[in-house]
Amino acid sequence: MAQKDIFPVTGPAAAGQILPFYLAGENGDGALIRGRLASVGGPASSILARHGYPEMVASLQAEALAIAACLSTFMKFDGVFTLQAKGNGFVKTLLADVTSDGALRGYAAFDDENVPSLGDDMVAAMPASVPALLGTGYAAFTVDQGTENGRYQGIVELAGETLGDAAMAWFANSEQVDSHIVAAAGRHGDDWVATALMVQRVAADGGNQTTASRAEQDDAWTTADMLLRSVTREELVDPQLAPEDLVFRLFNALRPHVAPSQPVQDKCRCSPEKVEAVLSRMSPEELAGLVAESGKVEVTCEFCKTMRAVDPGISRH
Repeated sequence: MAQKDIFPVTGPAAAGQILPFYLAGENGDGALIRGRLASVGGPASSILARHGYPEMVASLQAEALAIAACLSTFMKFDGVFTLQAKGNGFVKTLLADVTSDGALRGYAAFDDENVPSLGDDMVAAMPASVPALLGTGYAAFTVDQGTENGRYQGIVELAGETLGDAAMAWFANSEQVDSHIVAAAGRHGDDWVATALMVQRVAADGGNQTTASRAEQDDAWTTADMLLRSVTREELVDPQLAPEDLVFRLFNALRPHVAPSQPVQDKCRCSPEKVEAVLSRMSPEELAGLVAESGKVEVTCEFCKTMRAVDPGISRH
């Protein structure tokens, strides 16, 4: 019987949260499949409201935010996980990052003179198309723990149709463990729902204490993968469907167990001190070229759009 009442999740589906879960299969209680469902509609809504992106760019950005949040909790780290994509299409740069304590941010840079012939109604009906919006390029996945040896990065080509395809390619290259991720975003009035759902096979030598046979593990993975492929976009972007309810609706046959959700919030890491530190390394000539009519150097954060006016006479080191 499915263990739905182990750790109930509270709050609306649109709240920023990551729901960890595992699938035990038909026998026993050990984890055969681990999963995450990231629901970041709340943070995505406030992030996108500040930027005023075209609908197709906003949809892609919302998916990136959900995927970054989802992927981040599959790894143990203390720092920042970043998803960054670079392309030669309409969208030039796409970035979403999340800290180990759930601070989420993101931005996109695009060429407004090279709008693709892809209507907003088409974008709203599917996961955002990477070929149509980003063209060709690469996606980089980076874990930065702020220490000399605590940073590593994986890069894959943008060869698939979606950002989820790029994420799966990265996992296949870096961890070589069966993984599957789906993501979708949709707007309801002024609010967004952005969801990423991922399952991953538990490696046999990864400390798993289950006594399941290899055949049972294979069957569990095949079933989990098939069930995840059956999820609809309507389910992923339904603001009334709570994350734990979606997990149990999809994976009930594999006896899902959920853990406490982890909060995610719209929070930028910029600060006056960081701005001043960057400007302090610039030459007087460089600073002079940045002075606005106010007599200050005005710096706007690409992530949170906060503008800070700094005295150009700050000390330089």
